This record gives sequence, C-alpha cells and structure tokens, in this order.
Amino acid sequence: MSGYHIIKADQLPDCCARTGVLIDVRTGMEHGEKHLAQEHEHIPLDVIDPAAVLNRLGKTMDVPIYLVCRSGKRAATAAEKFVAAGCQNVYVVDGGVQACADCGHATEGHYKSAGHCKPVSLERQVRIAAGSFVALGAVLALTVHPAFALIPLCVGGGLIFAGITDRCGLALVLAHAPWNKAASI
Repeated sequence: MSGYHIIKADQLPDCCARTGVLIDVRTGMEHGEKHLAQEHEHIPLDVIDPAAVLNRLGKTMDVPIYLVCRSGKRAATAAEKFVAAGCQNVYVVDGGVQACADCGHATEGHYKSAGHCKPVSLERQVRIAAGSFVALGAVLALTVHPAFALIPLCVGGGLIFAGITDRCGLALVLAHAPWNKAASI
C-alpha cells in the first residue's frame, strides 16, 4: 500500500482549498501555461518540503492534501513525501491538470492572451536539444575526430535511461533555464 489515494479528476472537490490543500507540483513554466483556477499552492516537486508547507499554511497532518501535475507521476512522488512526513489524507489526481480541465474544472494561464506568446514545451525543448547534440556529434565525428562519436552515444544512452525510468536529466536541466521561468504578471 502506497499510503496515498488516487482519485479521478471529477472527484477533486471545487472547494478543496477551504477544507484542505491543493498543490500543483509542476514546473513554473508548466504552471504559467495552464493551471487550475481554484485556489491552490504552486510548489514545484524539486523544492517541496511537506512539513514546511503545512507549517506555512497553518495546517495539521490530517488535513486533506490534493496533488496535481501534468499526468500524475510527479504528484505521486510528492504524495510519497507527504506520507513519509506523516500526512494521513493524501490524494493524487489521476491525469493531472488536463484531466481536471477535461471534466469541467476551470483553468487559467498567463500565455492565453495576445500579449503573451506560448513557450516551447519542456518535452519539445528536450527533443530539440537531444537532436542538436546528436547531429553536432555526428558532424564532428565525421569531420574532426572519431572520438566525437561519444556525444551521440551518450545522448542515446540518456534517452534510453529516460525512457526506462521516466526521469530525464536533460529536462531537469532545461527546467531551470532562465527562459523556462514563469513570467510574473
């Protein structure tokens, strides 16, 4: 037993922030692009500290905690942290923010107006960077020195690792890039 509950998006109460805590654990860029309109906390997974969150919000360990991300995987990782900290009512929203939007929960985002351009998604940035490294490594291996063939070999190994573990080191690096910080409005 994992210690947390998985709920469908239509089971997420519209007023859960009044009785509990709703936390979006995605990156700042993802949150800025689209997030739930109801009251919630935005705390990226890589900086989440359950005890500090509950202390800052004046909540106890038995308060319901609802976690959302893009699909549910990062929310599950955050849920494990909350359970390990002693929280008793932890819920992961299966399907994340998109599933919530699909079942009628209101969403909003900073990039919907004409004054803001939509950023390139993190997934596309990883594909662009990996493809660029492979192409550069191949060109350098063919024109400069065969040892440059290690570049595409390492990128390929990284992609295989990311596919198997669902953890992408390049995505973690790109998420902290200055162009991926959510613009303040």
